[in-house]
Amino acid sequence: MMQPTLLICVLLSALTLAGCGVKGDKGDKGDKGDAGQAGPAGPAGPQGPPGPPGKDGRDGVSPSMPFRVVRSGTDGGISKPAMCLADEIMVSAICIVKPGDIAETPRTMGDNGASCDANPGQSNPPQAVIICAKLQQ
Repeated sequence: MMQPTLLICVLLSALTLAGCGVKGDKGDKGDKGDAGQAGPAGPAGPQGPPGPPGKDGRDGVSPSMPFRVVRSGTDGGISKPAMCLADEIMVSAICIVKPGDIAETPRTMGDNGASCDANPGQSNPPQAVIICAKLQQ
């Protein structure tokens, strides 16, 4: 009985050691696998350097308009003057009247404002319209 057990052990040992011999040639490369799922977004990168100034602006700010139109208001049927700001000067002034009313010349108030006076019997006072320009600094 011992002989069959010994024979089995010898055969198993021989088969095991037979696989430890010379390796065969390398096989062909397999097909590429499917792409995996996209991972989570990474953290934001550092802020880049500022760009060059724009064509018409400086430091990303558009230049201010050199002229501004100002219209006078009315308060209880009385015309109020149209005034430029302290850093502006009046360039032009005109009185706007309703159709059928007589046009008049604006009355200037220094170099930064004008008003229009109503004629006797005129129900709607004329409106002063002026153009203001920024003073050069």
